[in-house]
Amino acid sequence: MSIKKSDLEKMNDLVSKGATIADIARKFKNYDYWNIYWEVEDYSLLGKKRSISNRLKKLKRKLTREERIELVDEITETLNDIYKISKKNGKKLIDIGKVLAK
Repeated sequence: MSIKKSDLEKMNDLVSKGATIADIARKFKNYDYWNIYWEVEDYSLLGKKRSISNRLKKLKRKLTREERIELVDEITETLNDIYKISKKNGKKLIDIGKVLAK
């Protein structure tokens, strides 16, 4: 089931304010947890860490060249997501600091 654009905007707003995917799934019961998980702009850093860890564990077994390339691409994409989220959070902290300093 596809998520309506207006609902997705509300969900992304909630995520940006610190809501978890589970919180959003409880609020929007008409959508499946995993649909929400894959559609919102970002998910938790813990989720990203687990995603990377699980992919790295796959390296313990013998992989074909194509599987290794796919794995590296997935890890790279997740690390880029972590960088973007961290950068965004850093800007939020700077803004909070400016407000508190007034």
